[in-house]
Amino acid sequence: MNTKRIKISKGLFLFNGVTTILIGLLHTYAHFKELVTPEVNSLLDKALVVMGVDSNIWSLWQGMSLMMGMQMVAMGLISVLIIWNLKPGVFPPTNISLVIILMLMFVVYCGINFFGPGQLYGGIAGIIIQSVSILLSKLKN
Repeated sequence: MNTKRIKISKGLFLFNGVTTILIGLLHTYAHFKELVTPEVNSLLDKALVVMGVDSNIWSLWQGMSLMMGMQMVAMGLISVLIIWNLKPGVFPPTNISLVIILMLMFVVYCGINFFGPGQLYGGIAGIIIQSVSILLSKLKN
């Protein structure tokens, strides 16, 4: 078993996890610093019905935004804990890497359709990093 490849693979997996935590924290910071204002509230205080329940755009948007930030932190923490708990000489689990790549594909999709280049390029970079982590585990000695 190539210990250098294992270390690099774990490092890339860990890098994506830590980056995800930081992005989640940054998103949550921006949520409370810039998006929870009376001005934004007045723009989004529009009534609508979702699944038969009266609501408004402001409340739904606040809940989704905050939940997104915290879910990013949780996903990153899961990645960090996976690496922390791996036995020496073991590559990161491919199945978890594939789930992370799937999540990052949605990040790319949202970057293209809703949020712009920062999210698009971040998602692509994450896919590349996670894919290299998988490839290192599949190379023959």
